[in-house]
Amino acid sequence: MSDHLDDMTRGSDGPVDAASISVYHLARAIGAPLMGIDISSCITFINSAAEKVIGRPAAEVAGLEIFSLFTEESGRPDRALAKAVQSCLSDEDVRSATAVMSTPSGPSPIRLTVVPIVQGMLGGTVAVLIGRPRGEVDDVSAERSMDLLVAGTPEMAEGDDLHILLSEELGRVVETLGIDLAAARFIGPGGRPLLVCRGIDAREARELLSIGGPDGVPLFDAVAGCDCIVSDQESDGVFQPPCGITSFAAYPIHMKLGDGGCAVFGARGAASVRQYSRILQVLCNQINIGLRNHALNAELKKRNTQLRGLYETSKAVSTSLDLNDVLQTIVGIAMSLVDAENCFVFELDRDKGKLRILSMMTQWPIDPTIELDLDEGLVGIVASNGTGILAPRADLDPRAKHLEDTPDTPSSMIVVPLMFNDRTLGVMSLEKTPGVPFDEAQYELIELFSVQAAMAINNAYMFGDLQRTASSLQMFNVLLTHDVANFNVPIHGFLEMLLRDPTLDARQHRYVHSALVQSGNISELISDVRQLFALRSQRNGWSLEPVDMIPVIHEAMRDIFVNAAYEDVETTFESTVDRADVLANALLKGLFYNLLSNACKYGLGKPVNIKVGSLEQNGRMWWRAAIEDHGKGIPDDMKARLFKRFDRLDTSHAAEGHGLGLSVVKELVRHYGGLVWVEDRVPGDHGQGARVVVLMPQHTGSEWPEG
Repeated sequence: MSDHLDDMTRGSDGPVDAASISVYHLARAIGAPLMGIDISSCITFINSAAEKVIGRPAAEVAGLEIFSLFTEESGRPDRALAKAVQSCLSDEDVRSATAVMSTPSGPSPIRLTVVPIVQGMLGGTVAVLIGRPRGEVDDVSAERSMDLLVAGTPEMAEGDDLHILLSEELGRVVETLGIDLAAARFIGPGGRPLLVCRGIDAREARELLSIGGPDGVPLFDAVAGCDCIVSDQESDGVFQPPCGITSFAAYPIHMKLGDGGCAVFGARGAASVRQYSRILQVLCNQINIGLRNHALNAELKKRNTQLRGLYETSKAVSTSLDLNDVLQTIVGIAMSLVDAENCFVFELDRDKGKLRILSMMTQWPIDPTIELDLDEGLVGIVASNGTGILAPRADLDPRAKHLEDTPDTPSSMIVVPLMFNDRTLGVMSLEKTPGVPFDEAQYELIELFSVQAAMAINNAYMFGDLQRTASSLQMFNVLLTHDVANFNVPIHGFLEMLLRDPTLDARQHRYVHSALVQSGNISELISDVRQLFALRSQRNGWSLEPVDMIPVIHEAMRDIFVNAAYEDVETTFESTVDRADVLANALLKGLFYNLLSNACKYGLGKPVNIKVGSLEQNGRMWWRAAIEDHGKGIPDDMKARLFKRFDRLDTSHAAEGHGLGLSVVKELVRHYGGLVWVEDRVPGDHGQGARVVVLMPQHTGSEWPEG
């Protein structure tokens, strides 16, 4: 028989799935003539008893339509057999039919019972129990076995009451097989022992499960090392069951591998369960699968909860940077992940060697100002060595420290360091009192969670530092751009008056002129800081509109000549166009004022030239404005970093006095969509002066400015 089954469990691509194999085990267990068919009525397996009735080997009939085994009349779609099969497939009800089978020895009337296979074992398949030919006695035990398998073992979903489900299942077995009793004991969820009985009370069930064999090993332990134990008191007498039980069969049963458990079925008086031993073993195997699936579902739900907790933590890291909000989120999620009753987050002050409570959620009246030393208690030890601790019974751990105002009851603790970039920020401690202690899986979860928590806390610290720095910078900005500017206004005015005093000799005039230039530098620096601050803080709120660039340049030139320090500098303006419309705003004049101021300042008093024209480059139309001076120029190595002082805090050319002006120019040009660079006025000879070139996109009126 096993050879035939092995042949039929292999397809062209290898073995069939485990569910199919379970069906073949059922075929062996029942022992009566049995075949299976799929949803297309093709034969999927037959057992050896069915081979004898059909008169053909399993390999020969595998894959054939079941109706081909019967006479033409019996196999018709409108006859009883076809109707029974179709009804069983569609309604999943048991059906019976009588048909004439074609066998090598001639036609043979056969009674057939068509039943749906156990749910979850081979979906959409039915089994056909073939009755004995006329004149032979039917196998009553096979009939009862089939009846038992019709409904199948119930699916055990996570959250179902296992005691109720198994009690109903054992009751069904007792009733269907006509035996007297059934009992099962195993370790259930959370490590709780469960005892289920039918036809026997709990005391008698414990007594039955504890009977010893010749070696003195109790039945529930003895069965753990084998597939089953079947005993008839009259035939073997190895075990001596109580309560008038004369026959029993015991099988291992458990939710998880390694957890001992046992199911036992028995009869009193002259009855025997030996004839049902194989079907009971199959049934217990299915119960084991159901129990393991129940445990896996519970574990899956737990893991999903844990993963959701980690996901929520990641969201908290990205959506909140307020330290208090982050801490409350961390504490709440950590407690929910492992069902903790108390949680503390400690901050480490390594300079003082102290641990202080940053946040907590507890049912105890803990003083939030308490401090712990390094190496004090489990928290201090973890802070000191950076390695977490799982203490299933912290109350018995000599390293633990008992806090005032907390109950002296059994407790379990998880303590993990909060580390970021190999730096210990603090410690997180979770605790719960009587119940199931924390386990390794929960510890590993909190250890993983602590990485996210430490990152969130570090980001909140950094954000707090940035807020304080921004506040200080705001204060310094106000002092510089308001108070210092106010102090410089009268100084600049007095210097301009003094420069025009006719009584000054040449040396005095030179000194006053230098002081006036420096006062102007202070005013320009303050103006540049204001503009850069506005550019960097309001870059997304700009509103641009069409502006004619030529009159703006003339206004900037007039403002330059108001300054007494530059009133004697000769300036020329040349333009090949009458208008040069661009998209800009009121800061455009400041851009050209900065460039003209630099040209006058470093041009050694020599003429400054401004030239405006049109340029086509790479298919785009630009306005080109060039400001030239005749000073000592700018070396090549300085040209590349001339516009980057603000970005890179480059002070290497501070002595040249360019300040932040060109950084302002670069920012403005970028916002206007243009380009700016510096080059030699005489190509290849930087000593002949510098030329700053600004390219601005031409606005033709077909483009609408963006707000």
